[in-house]
Amino acid sequence: MAKSLLELLLFYMLKTITTLFMCVPLATSATEMPKGVVYCHGKTALEYRLVNPEKDGSAADVDLTVNGKTRRYMTAYSWFGSNQVTPKEFKFAILGEKQFDPLLVFDAYLEDTKKRKYLKCN
Repeated sequence: MAKSLLELLLFYMLKTITTLFMCVPLATSATEMPKGVVYCHGKTALEYRLVNPEKDGSAADVDLTVNGKTRRYMTAYSWFGSNQVTPKEFKFAILGEKQFDPLLVFDAYLEDTKKRKYLKCN
C-alpha cells in the first residue's frame, strides 16, 4: 500500500511540475524575427512596418524594431524646414524614438539625427 501511495504522490508531483512549466513563458523579452526590409549601420539593425496603411501607402503610426525589440511611434510626411527644399526620395519621418528622433525614411535608406545612414542588409 505504501508503494502505491508513493507512486501516486510522485505521479501528481510530476503532473503539477509539468503544468507549471508549460504555463511559464519560455521567452522573457519580446524579440522578433524580421518580417520585412532590415536596415543596418554598425551593430544596429532597424526595421519599420506601417500600422494600418491607407490606400496611398501612408500611415499615422509605425512599428519600429531596433535590434529585435519593437515599439510604436508616430510618423510625419511633410519636410521639417520651411525654407528647405524636400530632399529627393524622402518618404516620411519616424518621430519619438530618442536615439534617432527623427529617423528619416528615404527610398533606399534610413538616416538618423547624426546623419548616419542605415542601408538595406537583408
